[in-house]
Amino acid sequence: MNYTYNEIMRTPELLKKIENYSIEFSSNKKYVFVGCGSSYNLAFTASKILKVNSETLTGGKILALDYTPKCDIGIFISRTGESTETVLSAEKFKKNGILTIGITCEKNSSLEKVCDQTFTFDFLHEESIVMTGAFTAILHFLIKNGEISNVAKKIIKKSNDYLEKIDLKKYNHFVFLGFDEEYGISKEGALKIQEMAKQFVEFHEPLEYRHGPISKLTDKTLVIINSKDTKYEHTLKKDLEKYTKVIYLGKDGDIDIKYNSGFETPLRVIFLQILAYKKAISEGLNPDRPENLSKSVKI
Repeated sequence: MNYTYNEIMRTPELLKKIENYSIEFSSNKKYVFVGCGSSYNLAFTASKILKVNSETLTGGKILALDYTPKCDIGIFISRTGESTETVLSAEKFKKNGILTIGITCEKNSSLEKVCDQTFTFDFLHEESIVMTGAFTAILHFLIKNGEISNVAKKIIKKSNDYLEKIDLKKYNHFVFLGFDEEYGISKEGALKIQEMAKQFVEFHEPLEYRHGPISKLTDKTLVIINSKDTKYEHTLKKDLEKYTKVIYLGKDGDIDIKYNSGFETPLRVIFLQILAYKKAISEGLNPDRPENLSKSVKI
């Protein structure tokens, strides 16, 4: 069995462990979340859910444009703690007198050495290149709103059972749709398919899909809607099903996950990761070691 699959399957255990940690956000502080790749998607999703003054930036923008936003606290997310853009961004914030908080999964990392404070979750260490269970656990850590490990077990079973009935080999175009924090995890779902299975992917807001991108829709397209349970998303599902397969993640959906102000997003991510894994396997690819990728991007 691949590392990737095991690292997704252990998600309930990780969610249980991370319940022992917490981070406090203040209503009178301005936060900037910084990350790259999946860590950026994680930060973007969390920032949309948290009811605090915040924004999200890529480490690349901060580094390339020599940009330091005005804020009180910078939160820097890097699974390995070695992503160059993220580490150098933390250094830049610190030099400008901004409190820096790191979140990583590796002890004694460069990020840990730079930041004023670091949450080092070494129990989230992953052998595979693609970030999976660690993403879900850190997202839950940031937005925590109740215990979800038992529900996560059920989502894993439902996801596996549901996807076993689909011939994923048939599809070569994957479209992920969602608003706000659901857009963030749709972007992450697209990235997982791109990384593990090397497929053509897109991510959009649901109603924006009709305004141009739908021109690429064929019966080889698999559409995944991360729904806020609006009537418009239900209508879109019905419209798109005239042409191809649609998977609806929402209340009474194919994967029944009721919208809960975004706090349910860690559960949705589990399905997206399993989908990417199974598509990679159907293509005869190794999801643990995708070509051209490394765990840390160093420049």
